[in-house]
Amino acid sequence: MRKSNPQGYANLLSRVMESSEQMGDEVDPHFQDFKKTLALKGAESFSEHDLHEIVTIFKKAVDLYQQNTETLKRAKPPVQILGRHKQLVSAYQTYAADCELMLTSIDEQKRQIDSEQFSKAEQAQDKDMDAVSKAFDRIMSLLMG
Repeated sequence: MRKSNPQGYANLLSRVMESSEQMGDEVDPHFQDFKKTLALKGAESFSEHDLHEIVTIFKKAVDLYQQNTETLKRAKPPVQILGRHKQLVSAYQTYAADCELMLTSIDEQKRQIDSEQFSKAEQAQDKDMDAVSKAFDRIMSLLMG
């Protein structure tokens, strides 16, 4: 059995959270523009190019979040925070799934958006990221404790 390295584990968690935050910062302006246009002009107002661009950006984010989920699943937490780690993995996995749900609400071929699914995914993501942040903060405070 491989022994856990608390500092290495903390560094891994920090890298996952930092990459998630950077991706969020990259996606957010596109997301806000998309949401605003959707609300004001409707799905039919998006050109093929614009819709492809937003789908590509969302897909890039979903891919990163799924990769980060796998990284977290493979992490070796110190035994005293194993339960907290499982909570973090679960919350992060749910976040990644809700981001994917938002992506699938956009039908690029038909140039249609399932507004209800999009909205539900957006609301869920806010709750998910809150749970991820809380789990991360608890783990870090226990590690630094």
